[in-house]
Amino acid sequence: MDFIYFLGRLHVLALHLPIGLICALFVLEWLSRREKYRHLEAASPFLWGATALTALVTVLLGYLHFTEGSFTGASAEQHRMFGTFVALIATVVALVRVSSFAPSYKPLFMPASLVLVLLVAITGHYGGNLTHGSTYLVEYAPQFIRSLAGLEPRRTITSVSTADPFADVVGPMLVERCASCHNEDKQESSLVLTTQTGVMRGGEGGRVIVPGNTELSELLRRISLPPDDDEFMPAEGKTPLTAEQVEIIRWWIAAGAPSGMPIGTLEVPTDMQETLSNELGVSF
Repeated sequence: MDFIYFLGRLHVLALHLPIGLICALFVLEWLSRREKYRHLEAASPFLWGATALTALVTVLLGYLHFTEGSFTGASAEQHRMFGTFVALIATVVALVRVSSFAPSYKPLFMPASLVLVLLVAITGHYGGNLTHGSTYLVEYAPQFIRSLAGLEPRRTITSVSTADPFADVVGPMLVERCASCHNEDKQESSLVLTTQTGVMRGGEGGRVIVPGNTELSELLRRISLPPDDDEFMPAEGKTPLTAEQVEIIRWWIAAGAPSGMPIGTLEVPTDMQETLSNELGVSF
């Protein structure tokens, strides 16, 4: 299975080829409709063939990547479905384009290339959800767009003492640094770190946060390891939490992993007050 996983992870490299070719294909089909650029039409069959081939390889690698089992949720299914549509449509049109029937279907090639552009955009959107979480694109959008996406108004923090320890401090840190592998659509080790429920539930190895006990909290242990340690998180060279953020999480766990209450109601050491102020950019 390791070799299959290895091949599957090549998906993230291969996918750039069909995307680039589809964009080039649309431009070629659009320009070749004009008399001035009619000579470009000769390249159309080759470009359609290359697009179909690379799309099929990319989708195959994508299916192998899915065998890792960490991809769940609607975004994963949509990404796989629309990616498959791209490969199938590109293949069917490519077969027609290189056949003797091509002249009869010539008016359809440019619209078909436009359909592929749209499908690639949709596929990429759902792929982005897997990597960054489903709210990534609209996180900083105007509120009317956030409302359409089912998101509440962004929280406004005026002081550390009024901030929620998880929703305003720890949660955003985990979303920023951990969402690429531990969101609701891509759950490495069945662990979700983009919601409080997910953090407290833990993953396939058990709980990662033990309120009040920093020694037994696996999440804290992983983010505190030396970066060159095999168990250090985040893995694969992703940007780690800062030393100050690690200390904030350590304080939060030691305080009982509180949420739903102002930080001002908790016992906060003076040095941690300063650290929290620097992290949030507001006074205590």
